[in-house]
Amino acid sequence: MPLSLPRLTRCCFCLSLRTGSLIIGYVSILLSLLFMATTSYFLYMVVKFVEENKDKPNPEHPPDELAQVALGLYVSQAYYLLVYLYLIVISVMLVVGVHMNNHHLLRYYVYSGFFLFGMALALVVVSFVFVGFLGTLPLLKWCMTHFFCLLIVRSTYLEMEEQSRPKSFEMQHLYSPPAPINI
Repeated sequence: MPLSLPRLTRCCFCLSLRTGSLIIGYVSILLSLLFMATTSYFLYMVVKFVEENKDKPNPEHPPDELAQVALGLYVSQAYYLLVYLYLIVISVMLVVGVHMNNHHLLRYYVYSGFFLFGMALALVVVSFVFVGFLGTLPLLKWCMTHFFCLLIVRSTYLEMEEQSRPKSFEMQHLYSPPAPINI
């Protein structure tokens, strides 16, 4: 990796990296499912509100303003759903990789996780534009938490990769040249 990231030895100063990675994987799956359900319900409520109020014009909020706000909410909520679905897929990959001691799956998770981190930063920008600053704060916390979790999983990956390498032995101990003869 071109960027030098720290390598951790323990997760949260008390758990092994493997246990921490499993916890990260399972919690990510559960939270993603919960957030997808919440986002879907919120999206349903927005669609229902727009349908109910499109025939009842409000003098404070003209129909074109309502349509513009609804479009912004549709775009941001669809992006949320895309990010959460992606997080579920890579979290399942993490859990399977740790259980099977497959460092290749963990490597894919780390690369995918950094891609997701970039998507999350884009989500912060989209939320800031369409929803506002208060909608952005929880996403910023989530980005920082996700980055810390990536450091833990990356450290687990590096540890598993070192364990799977064949042990090399030093050739210098096998052969020692004869001592010089003095005449």
